[in-house]
Amino acid sequence: MATATKQHRTNETVEETGAYICEAGKVQELTQGEKFPNCPVSGTATTWRHVNHTHQTGENVTESGEYQDADGQKITLEAGSTFPACPKTGQSTSWHHVS
Repeated sequence: MATATKQHRTNETVEETGAYICEAGKVQELTQGEKFPNCPVSGTATTWRHVNHTHQTGENVTESGEYQDADGQKITLEAGSTFPACPKTGQSTSWHHVS
């Protein structure tokens, strides 16, 4: 299975059943064919990503929370910041949201 990187918006149709995380960091199970809901925290329109999404060093952080890199290093990042290089090696790496 390919790792999802696409961002989905409230009211778009869920293409793949699974766990998704909203901008506020809340995880919700969604079923194929359903519509992406409003944020469960704010009640307003939001964006959603599959929990297995990955990001690369240099990309913008769109969801605040704890992330883990390919080496297992964990850090907390705020939305609007940039994904850093690996803290251990200083090299570019991939990051995923820790649920």
